[in-house]
Amino acid sequence: MKLRADAPASWRLWLAHHQRTAAIVLLFSVGVVGLTAAQLVRYIVGSGIAYSRGDVATMDIRAPYRLTYISEVETNRQRDLAEASVAPIFTPPDAQIARRQLSTALALLDRIRVLRAEPDLSEAERLARLRALEALDQLPENTALAILRFNDAQWGRVASQVLSVLDTVLRTPIHPDNLDKVRAGLGQYISLSLSPEEAEVVYQLASALLVTNTNYDAAATEAARKAARESVKPIERTYEANQIIVRSGQIIGALELEALEKFNLSRPTLSLATLLSAALISVVALLSFLRAALHPLSAGRSLRTVWLSMVLIVVVVALSRWLLPSQGVLPFLTPLSATALVVATWLGPLSGVIAATIVGVLAGMGLERPLEMVITFAISGTLAVLSLGRAERLGQLLRASAVAGSVQAAMVLALGVPLVEAEGWASLATRALASVLGGVVAAGIALAVLFLAGAVFDVLSVVQLTELSRLSHPLLREMVVKAPGTYHHSLMVANLAEQAAERIGADALLTRVGAYFHDIGKLVNPQFFIENQFEGVNPHDQLDPYTSSAILRQHVTEGLKLAARYHLPHRLRDFIAEHHGTTLTSYQYAVALQQGDTDPEQFRYPGPKPRSKETALVMLADGTEAAVRAARCTSVEEVEAVIQRVFADRLADHQLDESPLTLRDLEVVRHSFLETLRGMYHPRLHYPTLSDTKRAALPEVKEEWATS
Repeated sequence: MKLRADAPASWRLWLAHHQRTAAIVLLFSVGVVGLTAAQLVRYIVGSGIAYSRGDVATMDIRAPYRLTYISEVETNRQRDLAEASVAPIFTPPDAQIARRQLSTALALLDRIRVLRAEPDLSEAERLARLRALEALDQLPENTALAILRFNDAQWGRVASQVLSVLDTVLRTPIHPDNLDKVRAGLGQYISLSLSPEEAEVVYQLASALLVTNTNYDAAATEAARKAARESVKPIERTYEANQIIVRSGQIIGALELEALEKFNLSRPTLSLATLLSAALISVVALLSFLRAALHPLSAGRSLRTVWLSMVLIVVVVALSRWLLPSQGVLPFLTPLSATALVVATWLGPLSGVIAATIVGVLAGMGLERPLEMVITFAISGTLAVLSLGRAERLGQLLRASAVAGSVQAAMVLALGVPLVEAEGWASLATRALASVLGGVVAAGIALAVLFLAGAVFDVLSVVQLTELSRLSHPLLREMVVKAPGTYHHSLMVANLAEQAAERIGADALLTRVGAYFHDIGKLVNPQFFIENQFEGVNPHDQLDPYTSSAILRQHVTEGLKLAARYHLPHRLRDFIAEHHGTTLTSYQYAVALQQGDTDPEQFRYPGPKPRSKETALVMLADGTEAAVRAARCTSVEEVEAVIQRVFADRLADHQLDESPLTLRDLEVVRHSFLETLRGMYHPRLHYPTLSDTKRAALPEVKEEWATS
């Protein structure tokens, strides 16, 4: 954001203070809109007609390619039929119920016998009392009259036959669902020796005394229905390329609608509830991601990497929601973990884990068996990020991708084994193998994204750093020829700073590469720098301190020009600009002071001061290596004293105020420098010179060749 020069000072300050906040708000707003659209991509992209069940097709719709898929509609229909075909299951007949009912029948028949023999009652009174007996209230009148008019022999045959029929029938299962059926079949158990009138009375009495003798077994019935449902294996449907899915004028049913969705030929209808749900998910996801991604900005990361990470997440979610639901094994082969690896490389492991979770959840929700896919994608991506570490080597990316593929394959097997009887071992093995291959592909995708982002958006990554770490870069090869002393100095600084970076948790690879290029500006005038003066001639002896200081300070600005010309990433340009910070060219300033009062600002480097751990380490390593070399230390104690002096000078000059280095970090760095320099400048063995006798025998050997 550029401010007008005539804007009020307070307004300019307010805008400058809130510029980053406004950028973050814009980032969040765009992210929510983008992630919401990504979730709803199937509602937006697809056929121009949003078909629903029951609609009439307005044209022939053909399959664009061959596709075999598991039809959930047909599978569920067949499973419903299998489940419905299982009859209710009842418990075995209860003998106690049969005995109680036979006892009831005996008591009832005895009361009828007594009533039949009652001499003081008229036929009408006996008829009324008979029909008032328990269980005989629905007895037909003609049957009741027949009972009263039978002679004793007839009644004896009827009573005996009623008990016989009940004894036989109550041994079979009788429940509410078949009670009427059993009543209707009572006639087959009545003796054929009875007259039709006697048989009818037996039927009516046995029917009245018939009761259920078994109970509904809900658990057994449910188990049987579940077994019947599970016995139906998933049903596949296959469409050949150009095969008609729906004909013009055909009513679209569930099967046709499913096929259209599998081919992504139909847009589902977007509802307000679906839109609100997607928006809320996007808000939660983006808040979590930005909270993690924006935290490490002080360590040198910029909003540009956050923007790119967010765009990458949105694109991956959109593609997965659009393409993956239509393919059976493709979701397992898709390298979704590459997104998490790229984000972790740019923004750190916490952001990578959150990115893995977002992509895993949102991609898995759009697939069949969403819970299984969400768990698989999220866990494999998270473990891949955790195994990546700081992503300072290409091998770490390859290892993390292998972890992602292996974990995903393990999750597929773990979640798929319980369903293997329905789906088969071949299908399970295919998905597991596709997961492993997906991990391999993820490494290539991640490297490609990192390379393209670095080339197009100037986002430094392990790919670029690995390429730049090779000493075959044109600038470094030119340094070997034109400024060999500076080249050697840069290697020493890189060794010092890299070792220290590893100990304090900074980016060691970035530190090393930054140290290689921090002094490339010396290529413009290499002879003005002491490490390149091999003949003992120092051009500064002929210059005034102001000019001498300007030439020395110029190597920073010239280095930035060379970096721009050779398209070095901005993160590496920070090392060129910040490795001296705003320190003084102390020797020239001291000479100027001897000549009279002077302004120290004329002798300061342009800066800025180091703003990251890595650039601060290179500043300290640069000053330490030069000071130790100039002091020509002969003991570890002298080296340690020089290191302490350099550190104290940088702290006193406030050069480390803007870097995230802590006092504890500085102490670790100081010890690291001491150990590294002890190996570089260890004391040499003193070799004895040739004796005078031998020297006399070799007069052609010069003095300087005779000493070590």
